[in-house]
Amino acid sequence: MALNVWNNPDFLKLKGEIIAEAKKPDDKHPSKSKMDEFFWLKAAAMNDTGELRLFRDVKPDGSGEPYRIANIVLQGGGVLGLAHAGFVTGLELAGVRFAGIAGASAGAIMAMGLAAVRGKNLLDPTHEKVVEIVGGMPMSAFIDGPFRTRRLIKQFLLKRISLLPSAWPAWLGALRQILRKRGLNPGNAFEDWLRGVLAENGLRTVDELFNTLRDVGKQLRDATTASPEQALFASWQLGDDKQTGDKQLGEDLLQIMAACTPVGVKFQFPRDVRYLSVETNSNSPAALVRASMSIPLFFEPALFDVNKKTWESFISVRLAELVDKDKHDEFAGIDQVAFLDGGIFSNLPVDAFRLTMPDVPTVAVPLMSTTLAKPYQRRARLSSLVTDVGTVAFMIRNQRDRDAIDQLREASKRFEARREQEKDDDKKWAMPPSYPFRLATLNVGSTNWLNFVMDEIEMMDLFLIGMNRAKGFIQNEMKGEK
Repeated sequence: MALNVWNNPDFLKLKGEIIAEAKKPDDKHPSKSKMDEFFWLKAAAMNDTGELRLFRDVKPDGSGEPYRIANIVLQGGGVLGLAHAGFVTGLELAGVRFAGIAGASAGAIMAMGLAAVRGKNLLDPTHEKVVEIVGGMPMSAFIDGPFRTRRLIKQFLLKRISLLPSAWPAWLGALRQILRKRGLNPGNAFEDWLRGVLAENGLRTVDELFNTLRDVGKQLRDATTASPEQALFASWQLGDDKQTGDKQLGEDLLQIMAACTPVGVKFQFPRDVRYLSVETNSNSPAALVRASMSIPLFFEPALFDVNKKTWESFISVRLAELVDKDKHDEFAGIDQVAFLDGGIFSNLPVDAFRLTMPDVPTVAVPLMSTTLAKPYQRRARLSSLVTDVGTVAFMIRNQRDRDAIDQLREASKRFEARREQEKDDDKKWAMPPSYPFRLATLNVGSTNWLNFVMDEIEMMDLFLIGMNRAKGFIQNEMKGEK
């Protein structure tokens, strides 16, 4: 099903409102835009060479249309990623372009789609193609398990579940599928679909993805050295890894999270592909998104062979002082790993760009549900026990992100205090005008994040939720979190 967005009256109304809001001047500084307080970093291409130039206030002579540069972090949430597409559309209509892109699970789909559509040109708009990709997802086809299991899942999502004896074979088949395969659906349909989408946008292999990211990284590095605001970019880590010497220029501009088992550590793709078999580089980047999308029980875990030349050092670094020698040797000797949903460890990787581009404005986009929690029951039925397991998983998944958000808020307070106390005008000028991090929570109501059978009206509603949030973000939150 293709999502018909561009002629929708609600979309056209919001589009006009967002563009008008982005052009409004700052109340205190009429010569500046109200967006300058947060989106202070701008970029333009030189008309004669196409080379990128970064600047703060004064557009370089001989350059084209300026755009605002930011990073974006997208939370996982199943089919709720359609709201992300609406938010990205809104910010792009306001003249924002994204340098760093991070996400987990459903956020990984959007992140990879943005990176693929953007290609090697940082300033190209992406929202039309990205909406076409996300809006055209054959979601019901992603339920690709055995026939009885598919029917059972769809009945469950449509709230037509049956416990009559006639349904028992389907339930037993689903249980057998989980015990044998660790998931109800192999996930092949999703990976095949995404492989085709990425190929259409010029990304056929992980190596091609690396080349694309490195090219964008080089453009950013060259632009920073050509900018009079070099002091602002002194802490950017867009060059070689100082510890390993690896050539990873720009690789961290895309960060897709996945949970690696049985080791129990977070993988960051594409960077950590170096620890998997060399054949992985020749595969489609869709395999990396599939790994991040391995929703426990719903999809089978994604299996990868390890790279024997790099794997032991990976184990030594990641598990140093956390496991004894026997456990270290056991993990170092495995030949294959399985990946589960990246949201398990990092559903909203808010600190993704804290080290690589600490001064670049970063917008993190959580997904808020209004579904009421069921009260705790001391005497639990089987259904209550299942709910408790889900609640525990939810708490584990979100606590790490909550801790990171709290740390960022504390850092924001220290930043504002330092800026207030700074007397040296040059040093003060070399700081962003406000702390370069904001949350833009999307309230998706009671929409089921696993509703792979939603209709076009529900899809459009999610998209417009995202666009409305982008409008509110520009309208009310340029000077801080509200």
